[in-house]
This record gives sequence, C-alpha cells and structure tokens, in this order.
Amino acid sequence: MNPTIDSRFHSYLDIEGIRDRITVRPQPVEDLQRYRQLGADVLFRQLKKIYLPTRFSLDFIHEMLGRASLHHSGILSDQVTYNSGIFNPPVNESFPICLTGLTGVGKSRTIQALLNALPPPIELSCSLFQGVVELNSFWYASARGKSSGKQILLDFLVASGKDRLKASRASLTELLDECRSIANRHGVSITVLDEMQFISTGAGASKVTDILINAADLGMPLIFVSNYSLINKLWERNSEDTQRLLAEPRVMLPDDPTSQYWLDYVAECIRVSGDRVNADHGEFAAELHRSTAGLKRLVIKLLKHAYMQCFIAGRDRIQMVDLHDAYRSSEYSISARLVENLQKLAIGKGSMRAHADLKCRFAVPEESKRSVVSSIDTKRAENVRNQVIDSALTPQEAEALEGLLKDGASASKPPKSPRAASPPKASASDLVKNFGKHVEKVRSPTKPK
Repeated sequence: MNPTIDSRFHSYLDIEGIRDRITVRPQPVEDLQRYRQLGADVLFRQLKKIYLPTRFSLDFIHEMLGRASLHHSGILSDQVTYNSGIFNPPVNESFPICLTGLTGVGKSRTIQALLNALPPPIELSCSLFQGVVELNSFWYASARGKSSGKQILLDFLVASGKDRLKASRASLTELLDECRSIANRHGVSITVLDEMQFISTGAGASKVTDILINAADLGMPLIFVSNYSLINKLWERNSEDTQRLLAEPRVMLPDDPTSQYWLDYVAECIRVSGDRVNADHGEFAAELHRSTAGLKRLVIKLLKHAYMQCFIAGRDRIQMVDLHDAYRSSEYSISARLVENLQKLAIGKGSMRAHADLKCRFAVPEESKRSVVSSIDTKRAENVRNQVIDSALTPQEAEALEGLLKDGASASKPPKSPRAASPPKASASDLVKNFGKHVEKVRSPTKPK
C-alpha cells in the first residue's frame, strides 16, 4: 500500500536484533543489609527482571515474527485486499501453535519477550475512511478469570474501542465476524492466548476446545500457552480436535545444566545480587540446577530463601550451606517436592498417573533426558563415595573428622556474646548461716507487750 507499511516487519526479523531487543539485564542490588529481612524480597524482585534468551526462545520468537510478517503482507498487500478484509473478511482455517512446558520454565516470560520484539503501532491513512487508523501487531488475552471464548473476543473488541455492553448482546458468530473485520482493519498479525490451563480448572476439555477453535477461526496466526495439565486433557479428545489443536507443538524445556545458557543465567543472577555468592560458580550452578530442576521460577525462590538463611547467620554473602538450608526450609517445601518428583520421573521411578501434570505427552529429545539423568547420577555417586569413605574411617579418624567439621561450622557462625559466670553452689552450712543473718535483720528492735 505504501513503502512504510510494506517494510514494517523487515527490520524486525534479524535474529541478533531480536536478541538485543528482548535481553534484560537489570542493575545489581545495593546494600541489602539496610533492608534487613526485606532484603530478600528486594533481591527477589530484581532477579525476576532478568531475561536472557536461549536458543529455543530465540528460534521461537523469530519463527512467530516470520508468521506475523507473512500475515501482515497478505492483508495489506494492496488497497483492494485491505478493503475486502474489512467488509467481507475471509474465514481461513489455521492451526494454532501450542507453546507448552513445565510450570515455571519461562513460557509467559518468553511470550512477553515476543510481544516486545514485534513492531510498535503505526498510523495508516487511506481513501477508505477519514483520519488515520492505528495498526497494531498483536492481540493478547490471558485466560485467567475467563469462563468462555466470548469473554476473550469481547476483550479484543474493547481493546479496539468497541463498547462492551453493546458488543456483549451479539451472538458468538456475530462477534467472530466483527473481530475478523476489526483485526484486518487494524492490521493485527498475531493473537496470543496465555495461561490457558486456568480455563480448564473445574471445566471439561470441551469448553477449552471450543474456545481455541473459535480463536483459530479469526484467521490470523494463533499461539496458545499452557502447562502439561491442559495438554493431557486435550490429548484425550477426538482426532478432529487433536489434529487441529495439537498439530503444532513447541515444547519449552529447562536449560541443560552443562549448557552455556544455564551458566550465563546463573552468572547473571550472581551479578544482579551484587556478587553475594561466596562459592565456586561452577559448583554453585550445578547445585542450583539440582535443587530447582532448571526451572527459573524456582531458581529465584531458592536464591531468595538462601539469602534469608545467609542473613540469619549474620553474613552478607551466600554460601553453599545456605543453598542446602534453603532447600530444606518450610518455605521451599512445595517446590522441593516438585523437584524430587521430576527427578523420579527422569530416572523412571515415578508414576505417570500420579504426576500427569509433570509428564510431557509430546516427544522430547533424548539429549535433554540424558543430561538430567546424568546430573542426578553424578550427585548420587558423590553421596555414595562420601558414605563409603565415612564407613571406612576408624573411630579415632571419625572423631577427628567430626571435630574438624564442628570447627569449620563454628568458624562460619558469628561469635556469641559472653555469658556471666554462674555463682557457686551453696553448701548446707552456708544456707543455715545466711538464714540466721536474715532472721536477725528482719527482727523487730522492741519487744512486744
């Protein structure tokens, strides 16, 4: 239609440019000691801002930008096509992209990075209408708190300036037609439905299926984000539904514990914490992965509790012992149970029926399974070696080792304030003598009449 509109996506498809736009490296925290207990919350909020794209997230965002660019060039190729899309929008069948993964792996954060990577709004003026129309790259809706697809369509219309009360009186078919028309008018190139598993809470898979199929009928590329729990429900649907809704999965897995992406992420966490980690960074990263299964939401939680353990001990830098104590803390109990269940599934000791929400139905690369199992086996072998060495010690050697460990633990703790010496225990003659003195002291100086 014009060079500006035609080239709208061109400068946004370079993968290194995408990396620069979505990478977030927040400033390190300062002087957490002055916040006292609240310093853990300050650290937690700052760590949540970190976003370092991995190869998976970069490829996913690059692919979605490409799909959005193709749709944009299709609906805005010329004036006739643009006018037809507004007054007689076509009904195109599309297969939604299913972005799935474990809870806390970073799906919603990747979606937010995708929205930041899309072109910003731009104004379009043409002979079809007076004034200008703002072209928007995407429509976004969260399923949290929604009970029907009609509510989601109403959110799209209200975001485009329509009156909610008037639009709510229309039927679902009328809402779909109006959404198609407005989407083509405003150049919407991609739709995102986030947190779809919350619709499935207390509802059958049939309602979720209807919502997703109606959203796919909008005619533009559609991404829906969900945990494994919803995928398990959709998996049992008929083939005509699964072939449409689950034909394009994108499975987001935790980072490999030996990958550079994981090491860079842990190093960034240490930097943002103000370098408050007193341990070997490689060993710290390995232990952090074992304690969180590589789920970055759990990494932030564990570091928060580790700093709290550090603060209680009177130190300002996190040590490995703080990481271990944080893992065993009551605040991390639910997360620790999740990690242990994932480890059981990885080594084939967990029940699929008992942990269906943790099991991926789609094929997962064998390399990722091997890396997790290798990490667990390495820790197990280390524990076995320590037990063998302990059992081989003589009583004198075991006593000496225990003394060394106690000395090391006492050296790491702050010195206690000295207590006053306790008075010596009084003998029986001392008690009789003191009692006589007390009687003489309280005796009246005058005799009673």
